Amino acid sequence: MSAIRTVNLTRTFDGFVANDRINLTVEPREIKCIVGENGAGKTTLMNMLYGVLKPTSGQIYIHDEPVAFRSPLDAMEKHIGMVHQHFKLVPSLTVYENILLGVELNRKWRGRPTPLIDRDAEIQTVEALIETYHFQLDPREKVQNLSVGLCQQVEILKMLYRNVSILILDEPTSVLTPQEVDVLIRKLKDLRDAGKTIIVITHKLREVMALSDSVTVIKQGRVVGDMRTSQTNERALAQMMVGRDVVLTVQNDGCCACGRHPAYSVHNLTAENEAGKQVLHNISFDVCQEEILGIAGVEGNGQSELVKALSGLMTVTGGSVTLGGQDCTNDWPDELRRKGLGIIPEDRYAQGLCMEMSIADNCVAGHCEAVSRFGVFQRRKVKACRDRYLQKYDIRVAEAEGTVSQLSGGNAQKIIVARELENRPQVILACQPTRGVDIGSIEFIHSQLLQFRNAGNAVLLISSELSEVLSLSDRVLVMYNGCIIGTVNPRTTTAEEVGLLMAGAKPSSGEESA
Repeated sequence: MSAIRTVNLTRTFDGFVANDRINLTVEPREIKCIVGENGAGKTTLMNMLYGVLKPTSGQIYIHDEPVAFRSPLDAMEKHIGMVHQHFKLVPSLTVYENILLGVELNRKWRGRPTPLIDRDAEIQTVEALIETYHFQLDPREKVQNLSVGLCQQVEILKMLYRNVSILILDEPTSVLTPQEVDVLIRKLKDLRDAGKTIIVITHKLREVMALSDSVTVIKQGRVVGDMRTSQTNERALAQMMVGRDVVLTVQNDGCCACGRHPAYSVHNLTAENEAGKQVLHNISFDVCQEEILGIAGVEGNGQSELVKALSGLMTVTGGSVTLGGQDCTNDWPDELRRKGLGIIPEDRYAQGLCMEMSIADNCVAGHCEAVSRFGVFQRRKVKACRDRYLQKYDIRVAEAEGTVSQLSGGNAQKIIVARELENRPQVILACQPTRGVDIGSIEFIHSQLLQFRNAGNAVLLISSELSEVLSLSDRVLVMYNGCIIGTVNPRTTTAEEVGLLMAGAKPSSGEESA
């Protein structure tokens, strides 16, 4: 008996076929990975399995019983739960309140429930749940104080409390650090061993090989491969996903930028958060022309604050920043762009795009002068800009006149990359440039950054993907607790050495001088 089986499952949107006769089988007590390029139809398929979308045609079977879900409530009645890529948590509530939201435990008086919530009983219930699954959470802690990895654990526990036997996770590692990814893989394997069936949508092939029992590849809405993980490898999966050989390692042939003119300089930078706590401590570095300078570190050690300070979203309390010889300390983002800084932000939707605006308007956002006259958009120029970006950067859209909310994460990210590079900055501030992006798009974005560097420009790369930082950078700084703790040469260092620095270990003299 299979846990899930689909027969010719199809979903169309206004004539666009997102899923085309999908036949999928997921066995009980296995971890199944679903992989494919952005826009291949993976999330659409999972949304049908969870009742968010109704199939246009075809049939879903749960434990060999045909089902027709009208909503996620129907799916949960069949013990199916889903953890979405963007968490559905209330930051101001505690862990236990989020887990029991909608299924609260009420006090009883004379054996009958009352409208009052029994907070002590809720805390005890969640404590027992956390202990059962060996998670590391404090039920009384507010979600807004948790790391991203712990927030994800809260989402998983929400589903486990509701007694799901089939758990679907959409891009669960796209916002996690390498250490959090390792923890998640262990937790998911423990859940499988406890009898759960798990489906994971992911772009990251190393994680597929480390996590899954079987893998299904979807391309342009169709299943193009289905096999046991032990019978395949990363290169074969990448080829099925993209339809061609993919370069899995970055070919960085850049030479040392030592002695070249600094394009971007940060000197003794300090900054405080909204609570008045100092979060950046005397940060200093130069990014030279024809150089990619990488910054590595465990998430939460000041990288986000550094990006905000450098992109005009946080006030600098001390030190200075110069761009092309011009002081740009505490400049607003529009002034930074005029001086030659391109910004690929950490969160593409919160800081880089407006999801309800058209694709065309997002293509020119922040760079309106070239397509405006007397302060009014020239629509023909805006659309021409959009069409040029779509073609040059292989941005795949179902409808060119649509909004960014209709795009997959990778294609939305390509809009930001295209917009920033095409406006010819001197320096690119690239923060998490490939987060949540499929392997074909990662290869493309990496090549664009290298071409930008080779044209005589500078890149400041901040990424939680250690392999990305080490392979793409010409020089790497490591941040810990708001400070630059060391500098390493990515050609001669190892991931283990950088990991020690990321954990706060003091650098050796060789690392400091690299």
